[in-house]
Amino acid sequence: MKNKRAFGNWEIICALLTVISTQIFLNFPRLMAETAGTAGWLLIIYVSVIVFILFAIISKLYEKFEGMDILDISEYIAGNIGRVLVGTILLAYLVFIISVVLREFGEDLKIITLRLSPISFVMFFFLAGMIISAFFGPEAIIRIGVLTVPVTYVAFVIILVGVLQYSDISRIMPLLGFGPKSIFIGGFPRISIYSGLILLFIFTPFIKSHKDFKKIGYISIGLSAINLTVSTLVFLLVFQYPTATENFLPMFQLAWLINYGRFFQRVESFFALLWISSALHYLSIGLFLILYVFKKTYKVEYYKPLIMPFAVILFTASLFPKNLVEAIELETKIFRNVAWVVVFGLPILLLLIGNAVRKSPVKGGEKNEKR
Repeated sequence: MKNKRAFGNWEIICALLTVISTQIFLNFPRLMAETAGTAGWLLIIYVSVIVFILFAIISKLYEKFEGMDILDISEYIAGNIGRVLVGTILLAYLVFIISVVLREFGEDLKIITLRLSPISFVMFFFLAGMIISAFFGPEAIIRIGVLTVPVTYVAFVIILVGVLQYSDISRIMPLLGFGPKSIFIGGFPRISIYSGLILLFIFTPFIKSHKDFKKIGYISIGLSAINLTVSTLVFLLVFQYPTATENFLPMFQLAWLINYGRFFQRVESFFALLWISSALHYLSIGLFLILYVFKKTYKVEYYKPLIMPFAVILFTASLFPKNLVEAIELETKIFRNVAWVVVFGLPILLLLIGNAVRKSPVKGGEKNEKR
């Protein structure tokens, strides 16, 4: 159903940049170094090209379903059963990744600044921010990114430029890292680094037109590709492989190196503040997506009574990993290898079936009126 509330293109782009690019502040550059060695940055370019192609296919298939998200399309294809089945898959997917990332952010903050605090105490601050954001609603959550994303970008550029004095081009040799096979075959599942695009397929009713849908998607993928590629390239230029695979919080390590005279040092303290705000924005978007999908899947009238129960579920699930290492393994070795099935495989499958059974364009508003 086409939603009466619509966000501007830039607002949704900022939200997408947050959910895709925030992984840079966790372990993303190190993960790329582990996957493809000195060619980690080339792997991202390859993966980004694949995602551009997949999104082109999805946007073409979406033409007949303007204003409908993947839950609407699944209901159109198979009625309530289809909607509940797809919605349950999305809920499991979102609860898993948000709970794991909540644990990672909590562990990282504990190591950086709150080393003597229990992990549950540290995560509580993130959880409190998520709950407050959810009560303010989607407008506050999405539109706050218009303020935070540009500031984060400035800090991001300062860090990358500030560490160039330590870079050495020879550190990315050989260019193909572990070899073409590790990039072009073994690297395919890494399209999951764009798993944040699920937000676009869920938030379709909040977008004004299909033309805007395509514009938002292409711009978000392009900017995210630049963010991911440049951050990984600079990281590999500064830290020699295999040393690059041993660094905890790669971007924090880069920020720690910056030292220009007496008045421009200890930049990592400022970085930590921006890192926390980006993490909170990411987690707040994740919680709202969970609430929105649950509300729409099970036809619940109001989502606010669901905030506290889902906050408790996320908090409890985030405590399942025994430590940070286990949480990282859950994200990198399980989630990042299979997330592409949900983010790209599921929408393409639904849209192919939907286009096969529907011969003329249908808009969300028309669909709703008929029902």
